[in-house]
Amino acid sequence: MIFKKTLFIILAIFALLVTNCRSSNGGTSESDFNYVPSQPDRIREYPLESVSGKTAFDYFKDEKIFSGWNLGNTLDSYSSGVGGETGWGNPPINQELMNGVKKAGFDIIRIPITWMGNFGMPPDYRISSGRLGRVAEAVEMAHNAGLKVIINIHHDGATPQEGKDDGWLSIAKAVRNKDEYASITHQFARVWDQIAAYFKNYGDWLMFESMNEIHDGGWGWSSSFQSASKLQTDIINKWNQLFTDRVRAAGGNNTGRYLILPAYCTQPQQTISSAFILPKDSTPGKQIVTFHYYDPYEFSIASKRSAWGTDGDKQKTDSDFAPFKRIFIDNNIPVIIGETGAALQLYPSDKGVETQARQSRFSYIQHVFATAKKYGLVPIYWDNGTVSGNGEKFGLFDRRTGQPNSADSSALINIMINSVK
Repeated sequence: MIFKKTLFIILAIFALLVTNCRSSNGGTSESDFNYVPSQPDRIREYPLESVSGKTAFDYFKDEKIFSGWNLGNTLDSYSSGVGGETGWGNPPINQELMNGVKKAGFDIIRIPITWMGNFGMPPDYRISSGRLGRVAEAVEMAHNAGLKVIINIHHDGATPQEGKDDGWLSIAKAVRNKDEYASITHQFARVWDQIAAYFKNYGDWLMFESMNEIHDGGWGWSSSFQSASKLQTDIINKWNQLFTDRVRAAGGNNTGRYLILPAYCTQPQQTISSAFILPKDSTPGKQIVTFHYYDPYEFSIASKRSAWGTDGDKQKTDSDFAPFKRIFIDNNIPVIIGETGAALQLYPSDKGVETQARQSRFSYIQHVFATAKKYGLVPIYWDNGTVSGNGEKFGLFDRRTGQPNSADSSALINIMINSVK
């Protein structure tokens, strides 16, 4: 009798261990990540605002959200694995900058945020009060200027672009190891639990974006992705679903908050692919789709091509954007181009090529923004604050004053705004 009881207990323990060790890649339910913190998550001392109750599609239309701007290389900057603000050369965020962005004519601001290094120990992964508070200050400055606002999880999962894999939101690790998948997914849930709880009183002008350009280090073209893409695209879909569920569960205005959802690597081709599945949402009509657009890379980012603007160049942009209208816009789902733009190219030893690059940059920005309007998409310019050096030069504003940093930048801003109105 004792033997039978002992055997029963052993079998029960074994079954429990097997259940708890299931790989999410192989069928773990998202309910496995319903962690309940020992203390309630903090809420920003902010008055509970009323919300419109409109669908995302109607909200964008009625609020006349046509174009936006990224506060890049600021709260998304990091050093030695710790997200900061000024580590990549930009000054602290101030009200003058937000006022300048609004005065220039932009309607919405995307504030990328890197959270890594600002966590306590597992299983809580408690975000530091200082980090949450500084993000809230930036959000409120933007709102005070009259801008709609997007916040996200940014470089926590994008470090593979530098040949490293030291971000915690690593899809490469999640694919390789079921235990790491479970750990990463749990942390992802906890981060959104806390962000959503902290901002639960904010109105529907504040939108959440689940993640940014998540890939395994190959930007969608690695051999591991090409040979087994479904493993990775399924994880993105699961993380988007978990993000949706956790934000909704946080209560307050989160039950109807607008949620922005990317596909694998935020690529346009992946976003219109059948592999990208929008989450089930307890509050219908609140989803927004996003993709990033820097095609052709050699011109817009790498500065290895100075000329752009042939009929073929323009037709490619048109062909890239057209499917989004049929798949999403015609089904009343707004689409934002969360990042787009073309870097400043300088050729001190060849002014002819520099002039060509300058004119091409003007043509590219005008065509991308006008084509976005043609298909009902909302372009959001990527600005990293940089105008010199060897890196990508996307800066348009003086980050201290909020004024355009040059006559060309002022002209480019006017082109963007006039192309979408």
